[in-house]
Amino acid sequence: MTEAATEATTERAEPRDFAAFLMEHRRGKTHQELSEALRDLVLSVEETRKAGKITYTLTIRPQERTPGAVMVADQIKCSLPEHDRSESIFFATDAGELVRNDPRQTALFSE
Repeated sequence: MTEAATEATTERAEPRDFAAFLMEHRRGKTHQELSEALRDLVLSVEETRKAGKITYTLTIRPQERTPGAVMVADQIKCSLPEHDRSESIFFATDAGELVRNDPRQTALFSE
């Protein structure tokens, strides 16, 4: 390691503002997508009264053959809460079919 690199690792400068990085990464598209995901999540949480989640993942790897350069990739996952879904009651026949009326119960009135 060079002397300058050693000094840089022992004396840490103030970190760059993460929001500034987001505004530059992918020419601001990541920031826009995260802003939209946040809005959609807040609206869904308010509507369903259930929790949701946004997960932002950064992957940084060294750029081959270019010392000091790195490749930055990201992924946004938004888990919106869902409304409760209603259930229906059905009866299973001996043939494995689902029917609305219990096949084991006799009808009161025959047609």
